[in-house]
This record gives sequence, C-alpha cells and structure tokens, in this order.
Amino acid sequence: MSRDDQTRDGNSRKMNKRAAKHSECKIRNFLKALPISDGAVAVRVMSHADAEAYASGTDDALVRRFAHLPLEKYTPQVVHDLIKGAIADGLRDGTLAVLTISDASSDSFLGSLVFFDVTSDDAEIGYWVAPEHRGRRVSGRALMLAMEIGRKLGLKKLRARTVQNNPASSKVLLGVGFEQVGNPLPQVAPSGKTEMSVNYLVEL
Repeated sequence: MSRDDQTRDGNSRKMNKRAAKHSECKIRNFLKALPISDGAVAVRVMSHADAEAYASGTDDALVRRFAHLPLEKYTPQVVHDLIKGAIADGLRDGTLAVLTISDASSDSFLGSLVFFDVTSDDAEIGYWVAPEHRGRRVSGRALMLAMEIGRKLGLKKLRARTVQNNPASSKVLLGVGFEQVGNPLPQVAPSGKTEMSVNYLVEL
C-alpha cells in the first residue's frame, strides 16, 4: 500500500470512528429528506463534482479556523475517497450526513452542511461557506433548510457549537432561532482540538 493509500485509508477510518458513536440509535434516512431548497439555496447529497470546490474551500483561513474539520488537509482525491467511503457509509447507516450547500439554480457548490453526533432525538450540525459565496445569506438559508431536514427525519432538536470568538456564526445561529445554552466551556471539537465553545439549541 502506498503512502497516499495509507493516508486515505486512515482518513476514512477517522471519520467513520466519529460517525459510529451513536450507531445504536434509530437509523435516519437522510436521502428521503433530500434534496431540499428554498428557491435560492439548496441542500443535497454531496457528489464527486463537488470535490475540487470542497477541497479548495477547506484551504480558506476562516474555514480552517472555525469549521474544525476532522482532517488536516483535503485534496480533491481525498474528497473523492471520502464520498465513496465514510460519507457514503454515514448516509447509509444514518450516523453522518456530509451534505452540499448549493445554488438552487446552477447547482454549483456554495459550502458544506454536516449532521453528526446523531441521537434518537437530536443531532449536531456544522457548516461552512466558501469565501467567494459569503455575504449572500447562504449560511442562514442553509440552517433553515437544516431545520426542515431535521423535522422530516423526526428529530426534536438540533445542536450547534461555535468557538467563543466567532461572533459572525453566533449571529447567524441566533438569527434563525437557535438559543445559547449555558456559558462557554472547553469542549473537544470534531477536529480533535479542545476549544472554548458556545453551545446552541433549537427546538424543531
């Protein structure tokens, strides 16, 4: 096995390990809730056509700082492998949904929306928007669609987190109906790093 193969295999195992945490819960069929659109923004299953844009977006400084992605580096090939591996597995067993935020008209990639830590009643969500598409209310629209997906799946609540010094994300979450829960506290992010985190919750 080449070094690249070993890296991709390790990346898939890492994402699968995180996704399997709540595998004993009722299986959520994300595919039945997708695609979904508000006429301007859509959320759909990630496709191989998204690989380059996804990889490019993860190189953005704000995405690297605030998205807390599980892997250190995403190349188009790594993304292709994840789509075939951990992402497909997560959709199949209902424990992880790495979805694409897209333009409703052109279907072009705008960003990423993720459902993870899925339990019988709720799930945590995370998102990021590619730098060239910021300032178009993409985040807020995607979060509203995420709430509708949650309702279709029979979830009662959605959870979200930001780091303490991310006021832009806090503003978006509060603007679509999330409420802050408690005070900031150190928590392990999906990246594996411990951050001072602010927790949010919305009832569906």
